[in-house]
Amino acid sequence: MTTNDANQTSPANQISLLAYLAYKFGGQTETIATEALGYILSRSEAARNALRNTIGTGGVDVGRIARAQTEVIGKKMERVDLSAYDDAGEERVLIEAKFWAGLTGNQPNTYLERLLQNTEPSALLFIAPESRMATLWAELRRLANDGGFALTNVQSAADLMSATINNGPHCLMLRSWRELLGDMLSRASAAGDSSAERFILELNGLCEQEDTDAFLPLSADELGPQFARRMPHFIKLTEDARQDKRVRPFVTRTYPIRSAINSHGRYLTLVDDIPVWFGIRYDLWAKRGDTPLWLIFHNSTSQGPVANFTETKRCLAPLLVENPGSVIDDPAEGLLIPFFLPTGVEKEEVLESVAAYLAKIANLLSRSPQPASKQGP
Repeated sequence: MTTNDANQTSPANQISLLAYLAYKFGGQTETIATEALGYILSRSEAARNALRNTIGTGGVDVGRIARAQTEVIGKKMERVDLSAYDDAGEERVLIEAKFWAGLTGNQPNTYLERLLQNTEPSALLFIAPESRMATLWAELRRLANDGGFALTNVQSAADLMSATINNGPHCLMLRSWRELLGDMLSRASAAGDSSAERFILELNGLCEQEDTDAFLPLSADELGPQFARRMPHFIKLTEDARQDKRVRPFVTRTYPIRSAINSHGRYLTLVDDIPVWFGIRYDLWAKRGDTPLWLIFHNSTSQGPVANFTETKRCLAPLLVENPGSVIDDPAEGLLIPFFLPTGVEKEEVLESVAAYLAKIANLLSRSPQPASKQGP
């Protein structure tokens, strides 16, 4: 496995199987999420009850939902993601599963036209990430108004947005993946439906991964100069720590700095030429939220397994005892060690902290009774 593959699929990132498959097979996330949701709704009455509850909270009672089906084509050849049916086989809920893809030409107006063909209470439900709800709801309302649909009784609560269509028994609705799946999970748990619980957790893992990786709407704070000013400081911090007088005696080789989509840093070899990567890991920073700086002992490289990796882990065992839950022992990537930076202090004290911890790690490695790997990165 290459380093880039490991970054995407390793347990350190805590991704679900569905999230892994979405990444592995071309990123068809919305399609995978739709099929997973359809599978859950088709097999779990508790999940269907949660869907009915969502629609009811938005102002429409669609009665008992008997079944669900994915990709049902309408009279205008529009293909809705999911349709939910009552006991009489009437289409009562149209569902569109969204993450960060834009709306199609049929969304929402062609689907609203399809909805209004049913005289029974019914709803068009969009499901989206929480962080997209405000912008998506504004866009849905604008398009519906432009299409001649009258939206009344508009509700814009944080967890559910809805509006009555043309003063009839139909609703346009938007709910977050988190809220819908949370309701499904609690109802499945109460009903003792363990299979549905597992499937819902898998789908929720995919949704959380999408939130982590998504290009979220920008805020003014994010466009300010602070982040741009801080990044060179972090980069220089790793270089200064590597060249610190306490660390320099342990560094046997250095390799050029490399940047990738998820990282910026360089490989070193410590003590008996033990290969290690030191730098900024953006993906771990985003996931853990506590530090940008990481030291990583990979258990394999492009040249194959790293010799004596087990011995390296044994030498570093005290770190796992001192910081339980912080150091990540990842079978897919290796040993991932975070550097927690002190806050509210001057630069020299931050450098002191990083260099001292790096020297401590090198000292632990120097106690190895046998030579470590002579293999470079």
